[in-house]
Amino acid sequence: MLSYKHIFHAGNHADVIKHLCWLSVITYLKNKDKPFTLFDTHAGAGQYALDSEHAQKNSEFKTGISTVIDSKFSSSLLQHYQDVCSGYWRQNLYPGSPLLAANALRSQDTLQVMELHPNEVVNLRQALKPYTHNRQAQVHHRDGLEGLQGLVPPASKRGAVLIDPPYEQKQEYNAVVSCVTTTLAKWRNAQIIIWFPLLTERARDKTGLSEQMVSDIVDLGFETLTVELLIGQKTSDVGMYGSGVCVVNPSWNLDQQLGQALDEFCQIAASSSSRVHWFNKQ
Repeated sequence: MLSYKHIFHAGNHADVIKHLCWLSVITYLKNKDKPFTLFDTHAGAGQYALDSEHAQKNSEFKTGISTVIDSKFSSSLLQHYQDVCSGYWRQNLYPGSPLLAANALRSQDTLQVMELHPNEVVNLRQALKPYTHNRQAQVHHRDGLEGLQGLVPPASKRGAVLIDPPYEQKQEYNAVVSCVTTTLAKWRNAQIIIWFPLLTERARDKTGLSEQMVSDIVDLGFETLTVELLIGQKTSDVGMYGSGVCVVNPSWNLDQQLGQALDEFCQIAASSSSRVHWFNKQ
């Protein structure tokens, strides 16, 4: 379970949809002066060197941030994502979700990040060092799903959660549902973003588990939005043909912001498309 390292996939199309959603939710929270708390359950290393051997092995960033960085967009969300990433890009780096969140914090806001991998948490602490000296951001070396359930609700009662497991093991899908259920029981108005892969039959016994997980979360009865980014065709010779985000208690206008951003992204990313679905909409 600790073999996964995100460096091989940093900045790819899955990061694009996940991080666009994360930034949109955080931006919405900043519309009010009241403080908020952000939780990142699978924080990874914090930032990733795109010129490293691992990142260059498959160069997955070429299907993601590389197509975004020098393009022009009308979507304010895409422009924001582009602006945040551009400084890192000039250093051959890609910022992970913890740094995207940390950069967005105001003085009254806090960030709680979790990472279980012993090597990755060392890198994470280093990446977040500018934000941890005053404890505005805190790094926890622990299982993220277990940690989240122990840390909610935050004192501010406002905030959002990003859940982004590697899904290396089948039981992770059910573990996410259990964690979301417990979290919402303690913190009913939490905005929870769950990233999930879209897998073909090539994934064997993992095929269909993302769809079942989303269905189980929808069945909890909360207003839920799913947005998917499809890359290429769903054929038997590919494993992951796209990915999506399932957002519980989505912020106002998230569907429009994310939909517009992905529509523009799909115009520059070959053979890609996106789709949006609402469930339990009030």
